[in-house]
Amino acid sequence: MNKIKVAIAMSGGVDSGVAAALLIKEGYQCTSFHLHLWSEKVEGEGFENKCCNTESLETARKTAHQLGMLFYVLNFSKLFKKQVVDYFLEAYASGLTPNPCVFCNRFIKFGELLNYVRKLGFDYLATGHYARIKNGHLLMGKDKDKDQSYFLYNLKQNQLAQILFPVGEYQKKEVIQLAKKWHLPVAHRPESQEICFLPGDDYRPFLKRHLKSSIKTGEAVDIKGQIIGQHQGLPLYTVGQRHGFSLNSKLQTPVLPPYYVIGKDVKKNRLIVGFGKETERKEFVVRNVNWLALRSLGEGGIKCFVRIRHQEELYPAKLQSQKNKIKVTLSEPERGISPGQSAVFYLGEEVLGGGIITD
Repeated sequence: MNKIKVAIAMSGGVDSGVAAALLIKEGYQCTSFHLHLWSEKVEGEGFENKCCNTESLETARKTAHQLGMLFYVLNFSKLFKKQVVDYFLEAYASGLTPNPCVFCNRFIKFGELLNYVRKLGFDYLATGHYARIKNGHLLMGKDKDKDQSYFLYNLKQNQLAQILFPVGEYQKKEVIQLAKKWHLPVAHRPESQEICFLPGDDYRPFLKRHLKSSIKTGEAVDIKGQIIGQHQGLPLYTVGQRHGFSLNSKLQTPVLPPYYVIGKDVKKNRLIVGFGKETERKEFVVRNVNWLALRSLGEGGIKCFVRIRHQEELYPAKLQSQKNKIKVTLSEPERGISPGQSAVFYLGEEVLGGGIITD
């Protein structure tokens, strides 16, 4: 009998359920852990975090029971609020566009949870991520449309050695087919793409409730600093956004090209907008870089591919080291490069590393 002990992060979704089933069928000794995370308490409304609502909890519990696993619930609510939600709010208040899923994976799933199960004597932590690990290298999942390697660039080598991604070798449709074939309770669970702690898919009502002092109307200016309109509060905008700010009446003509957000001046409470080539950038800076597959870029830098948002395309780029930061030069200018977002570097299917876009 296989004596390798695996802790399974069971969300109640189809991916983690099938991940658990695959490992059990391979003979691993599996125990399931469901995370209880922070949920906003809105007066007069009942909302639960999408990753750990009552339905998710019960589906995860039923799946664990059917597979013969022990099932535990861990309350990570306070840590999640501090490391993920508070970071989300602080970043928006500072004029940035954060990615909370990156921080959840870093501090919650592969931080606190991985450390917890290590102390309990488990050999591995398994999750339902669409990614792969081979010989210490982090790779994209086989299903490129569902690939989640973008969120995982903060992993360290010692962590990769204790992590399993069982569904990373499968297409999503195959995972659903397996769940139905094995009659798992997770087989018909809907898939959620939104940020788990938001009641809906629009983050702005949440910001309005929690960042009242930071949301102030102000001037919308062009790249020359000329006032051309008004915005409703800097946290309510992201770089690349087209709507939500008003233009002076003399600019509102049918032939005027569309204006997009291209930056924020937090000190002056100004939204910087532009159109055409003004919205595109070819160079940007990345800090707080974690390297998975490189020790140095060398004097001449390296050529690779970069992804600046989850599920966006890969852009050819050159990376050059500049003290404590990385200068990224794209082969072609692109729109929507947002400070606060993660830039993740790839060579083929391998994740080289990544960091936070700052300039």
